[in-house]
Amino acid sequence: MPPGCPSTLGRGPGRPYGDFVDPRSSLTPHQRLAVIDLAAAAERADGTPPLNEEATLALTRDDARHWLVEAGGVLVGYAQEQPANQTAQIVVHPQHRRAGHGTALLAAPAESASPHVWAFGTSDAAQGFAAARGLVAVRGLSMMERVLSEEPAPSTPEGVTLRGYTDADAEAFLTLNAAAFAHHPEQGHFSAADLVARQHEDWWEPDGLILATQQDTLLGFHWTKRHDADTGEVYVLGVAPEASGRGLGKVLLQAGLAHLYRGGATRVLLYVDAGNEAAVALYRKAGFVVVHTDTLYAPATAS
Repeated sequence: MPPGCPSTLGRGPGRPYGDFVDPRSSLTPHQRLAVIDLAAAAERADGTPPLNEEATLALTRDDARHWLVEAGGVLVGYAQEQPANQTAQIVVHPQHRRAGHGTALLAAPAESASPHVWAFGTSDAAQGFAAARGLVAVRGLSMMERVLSEEPAPSTPEGVTLRGYTDADAEAFLTLNAAAFAHHPEQGHFSAADLVARQHEDWWEPDGLILATQQDTLLGFHWTKRHDADTGEVYVLGVAPEASGRGLGKVLLQAGLAHLYRGGATRVLLYVDAGNEAAVALYRKAGFVVVHTDTLYAPATAS
C-alpha cells in the first residue's frame, strides 16, 4: 500500500472506474513488465518501493495471486496476495489515485483469505487510508542503517570457524534457518526453492553468506547482500537456538560488515521486526539507527 494511497476498480457491475482483471496465479511477460513499470512510477513519486523483494520475485512464479486494473489499456493498479504468508501488497499509479482503485484492490484478496496488507515507508496518507477502512497496525518492520567504515576483525569463540557458503551446506543452512526463525512469519518458511531463487539473483555471492561452524556443525550465519557499489545489507542473520548466548550474533554481524566494507560498501542497511527488542538492541549497539518503519495492517476484527 504505497504512500499516496489508492483508489476502486473495474468496469461492469459496481466497477465504473477501470477494467478489473480477475485474479490469476501467473503473469504474462507483458503483464510482468507493466507491473514493474507501475512499481517504478510509484517509487519515483513516493520515495519507497511499493513491492518488497518477495513480491518482486513472485512476479515470475506461480505461488502468488495477482489482480490488475487497467484504464484505457494502461495498467493503473496492481495487488498481489501471498497465500503462504497471508499478506498482500497494493500499488496504484500516482496519476490514478483517489479514484477508488486502491479500495477495490484491497477488497479483492480479502474476498478469499482476508490477508494482512503491507504499507511500505508508512506515510500519513497510508495511515489515513488504512484507518478509513477499519484497518489497524499489527506489525512493524523497521529499516535501520549506518555509515560503513572499517570493522575490527571479529573475535570468534574458541573452536568456531567463519567461512563462506558452499552447495554442500544447503541442507544444514535450511535446517538452521528454520530453527532460528521458527516463529518468523516469512523467514521461517524459507525453502530450498527460495534459496535457489536467490542464488540466481545478480547480487548472490557464496562468500557473502558467512557461516559459523564448530566441528562441522553449523551454529549461525550472516547472509549479506549488495544493492550497488556503495550500499550493502545485513540480509539475514541467524543463530541456532542451542548456540545462543555465546555472542555469535555480534561476531557474525561484525564479520558481515567487514565483508561488505572490503567490497567497497560505504553504507549498510537492514530490516528487523520492530518488536524484536533483542535484535534491535544488537543493531543499535552496532551503530544502526531507524530510518523508517513499514507497517502491516489488518482488519480490526482480525487483529
